[in-house]
Amino acid sequence: MASPDYYKSHSSPRYPMLLVLFFLVINITPSLAQDAQQLIDHICRQMEEFGFCSQTFKENLKSPNADIVALTQITIERATDNATKTHDFIRQVLGNTNDPALKNALTECENGYRVVMESFDSAALSFFQKDYDSVQRYETVTQRAEASCEDSLSTPPNTQNPLTNKNRQMRILIAMALVSLHDLMATQHN
Repeated sequence: MASPDYYKSHSSPRYPMLLVLFFLVINITPSLAQDAQQLIDHICRQMEEFGFCSQTFKENLKSPNADIVALTQITIERATDNATKTHDFIRQVLGNTNDPALKNALTECENGYRVVMESFDSAALSFFQKDYDSVQRYETVTQRAEASCEDSLSTPPNTQNPLTNKNRQMRILIAMALVSLHDLMATQHN
């Protein structure tokens, strides 16, 4: 049988091991959050307005450990919501205007935003089925539909554009959706 001194000299130090485990646990969480922040920064640096993009993600993150799938879902949800609210706003303004040129432009916008809404609704269904090629097809259509609204409101004789800010936000959300989807699809092919 070994002497008590043997156990003292060969026992493992408990406190240093606990400290190592403590620091490992502390350092794992920030690195995962940092990965999510790096993904957000990567996407948002490609946008016309970094602040709007970054704020959109931060307000809608369900977890600080979000991956590219979660970020892509956020873009689809936010784009769908924005398109629906903008479409409703257009219908409201259309009902309150008597200016024929503005009415024509807003009718073009109503049609364009209907396409954006329906496309993102379809993209959401495909996303949850993990059919990312279909998501890409649906999302790509939205760029032209949103641009047709902007064009119709900036064509003379129109002098007012009640959708300037809403169109800017939609344009950024569409770009965010396309970039995050591209990044998601790139991870699927690796």
